[in-house]
Amino acid sequence: MTSSLRERRRALLRDEILEATHQLMAERGYAAMSMDDLAARVGVSKPTLYNQFPTKDDLVAAMAMQLLERTFSHVAAEGTASPLERLLRFLHTSVTLQIAHRTSAMQLWLPEVLDLLERHPRSRDYLCRVDETLVATIREAIAAGEIDSDVDVPSVVRVFFALNISPSIGCLSIAADPDPEKLADMVVDIFRRGLAPRKLSTEAQGAQS
Repeated sequence: MTSSLRERRRALLRDEILEATHQLMAERGYAAMSMDDLAARVGVSKPTLYNQFPTKDDLVAAMAMQLLERTFSHVAAEGTASPLERLLRFLHTSVTLQIAHRTSAMQLWLPEVLDLLERHPRSRDYLCRVDETLVATIREAIAAGEIDSDVDVPSVVRVFFALNISPSIGCLSIAADPDPEKLADMVVDIFRRGLAPRKLSTEAQGAQS
């Protein structure tokens, strides 16, 4: 029981450190974030921090995987769905979680962070599996007639990730902050409409006229 309690406390501390890492990276970026700042933010000693994450690379890799795993777990919990519905749910969940946790998926795709994630064995393996799943799901949606058959799959992948970082775009605008649910709904609608089979798009336009 003592061991189990110790493990739970360690897991809670790990989650707290990763949440603080999300926040610091969003505030300052990867390069400006130091382990000293992180230890101070969490309220632990540096030896305690290094006991959880031996290097800054280990820390950032774990943060990236937690962000992706959190999104995938929410999508998987919703049960069976068509390929397009799975893509849309991922987008919607990712946008709402970024807003709820005040994190930014854009941080994962900055050159210095992406280079780190590609070098780190665990995060590289996880990112490859995410990419394989995404590409396979897009192809499934095309085969099922949910996405136009003439689309360029590599371009769809890039558009998908571009929409995924939407909460980070326009943060300096004079417009008010968007409603989280409305923003997520709009991201999903843009992706769906942009990839709809042409026949369906033509019929929808005819119905509106």
